[in-house]
Amino acid sequence: MIKSMTGYGRGEVKDEKGECLVEAKSVNHRFLEIKTKFPQKFAEIEDIVKRKIKENFSRGYFEVYVSFEGVNNSERELKLDMNLVRQYITAVEELKRELKIDGKAELNNILQLNGILKFEELDSDTTESKAYIKFLENALNGAISSLKDMREKEGETLDRDITERLKIINDHTNILKGKQPELIDNFRNRFRERLNRMLDGMEIPDGRLAEEVAIMAERSDVTEELIRLESHLGQFRQLLKEGGAVGRKLEFILQEMNRETNTIGSKAIDYLVSQQVIAIKGELEKIREQVQNIE
Repeated sequence: MIKSMTGYGRGEVKDEKGECLVEAKSVNHRFLEIKTKFPQKFAEIEDIVKRKIKENFSRGYFEVYVSFEGVNNSERELKLDMNLVRQYITAVEELKRELKIDGKAELNNILQLNGILKFEELDSDTTESKAYIKFLENALNGAISSLKDMREKEGETLDRDITERLKIINDHTNILKGKQPELIDNFRNRFRERLNRMLDGMEIPDGRLAEEVAIMAERSDVTEELIRLESHLGQFRQLLKEGGAVGRKLEFILQEMNRETNTIGSKAIDYLVSQQVIAIKGELEKIREQVQNIE
């Protein structure tokens, strides 16, 4: 089964201690790129998130949002920076001496100074303080699971659409194959009529006519191109059937199909051929747009 690179997933875990919410969305991208967003104090979870995404997906641009409520990754302690307090007081006393002004450092004023009081995170290996890791893993697994489901469902839609277009292309190639002998006969008749008009009724040597027709038949023969085009169609169908991360392979085969179609168009000696080529190229372009979103 092929998978789309477009999807959205959401996972949420909560209990009496708190909750964790993970939202993940992805769009098409040539490679695998991951952007994360979460509270700064939980910075260490970035590696966990990226590792999980890489384990489950091979291509796409991912945005993963993580939020916690009521869950801490560490305990905090309020600390007083006594060295900084002494420096402030020393600075105040020096200022009083230099400028000969009165006044004293009040406690309330000192406590409001920047950096005097601050919270420090205390690392802890206790189950409670590391609960956010378990919360994250469970919520992330839920988000990845729902994201996978959406990408697979979108992939099924892409598969149906592409398969139908491959059938249309196959119909056009069959028309071209069946019309090859008729195209040569039509060219022979048109060529004879043109020469008759130019020569005003003079007899045309059959040998010369046959030679010109043979040259044109060789130049306009698209048998090899049609064989290769059919082969590419078969390879394309097989990859769709195999599924997995086949997006890049499909893009390559699609380029080859376009190449063969362009060659057929350049050899066209009849309006019918041009019609079929235009129709095939139209379907290939629509398939190309779909393939760009396949993982």
